[in-house]
Amino acid sequence: EVEHEVLSAHEAAKKFPQLRLVDSERLFYSPHGYTMVVPTCLACLEWAAGAVGAVMIEDTVISIDRNRKLVTMESGKSQHYSQLVITAGPWTNKLLAAAGLPGLPLIVSNEQTVELIPTAGAPFHDWNNLPIFTWSEAGYKGRNESGGCKYFYTTPIVPLRGSGQEQGVKIGYHRQGALLDTPDFLVTAQGREMVKHLPHDRKEFSNMQQDHLDEYAWLMVRDFVKEKMPHLDALTPSCFMRCLYQMTPDMQMMVGSHPADDSVILACGFCGSGFQFAPAIANFIAARVLQKSPND
Repeated sequence: EVEHEVLSAHEAAKKFPQLRLVDSERLFYSPHGYTMVVPTCLACLEWAAGAVGAVMIEDTVISIDRNRKLVTMESGKSQHYSQLVITAGPWTNKLLAAAGLPGLPLIVSNEQTVELIPTAGAPFHDWNNLPIFTWSEAGYKGRNESGGCKYFYTTPIVPLRGSGQEQGVKIGYHRQGALLDTPDFLVTAQGREMVKHLPHDRKEFSNMQQDHLDEYAWLMVRDFVKEKMPHLDALTPSCFMRCLYQMTPDMQMMVGSHPADDSVILACGFCGSGFQFAPAIANFIAARVLQKSPND
């Protein structure tokens, strides 16, 4: 059983004065929740892969010949393979098309996080004093009566140079980005049918990936912060970042063989929850390729 406490609004405010809950709310607190420093994680994963003989090739795939088992890249180089595993994230359907395979019911969401600075005299908001804090009106992957879900996640200030997050508390309006239909992020007919099942407030498609501030998502975060994290400066973000999620109809990840070619293994559709599962997913796929048990 995971070590945890269930705190009333009053108990939560006493333990974490950075937060403000209403009387009807409860805080589920586990001391074993951690902030992952992404650059460090990526460096460790790359090191671990190299230590067992993996060779990294940085290039862009333009075609996959499944008969010849040959991948051709933008640089003009090619690479033969014995087993094809596609873990292309939001570019999955584009890569499947390059392999002559039908796309999957996936939709890319152009997400956003912002960073906010504590106000003068505020309690400390660094990772020694504030846990990872999430708030949802309907649970982790739940839905409200209309089928949507207001879900916010935050990570505390990370006081490490090179962490990628040094300025403020990072906050995201989870699974609420603009939906993309572009040459890079292809949407199938089945994918279009799934839009109504997504938790997103905005159901229309955009034909261009955005890199500017998403005002709608920012205003939702601002209102959340004013209510739940009142010691942060909600006038304007100190910085923001845009990223991409790949959504599935039921918000469950897709890991296994492609339905049109069972020799092609896929891992995709993580709905914004993939990074923390990457080592476990990789272990499962490696075991499948080597025809071993994941526990070996």
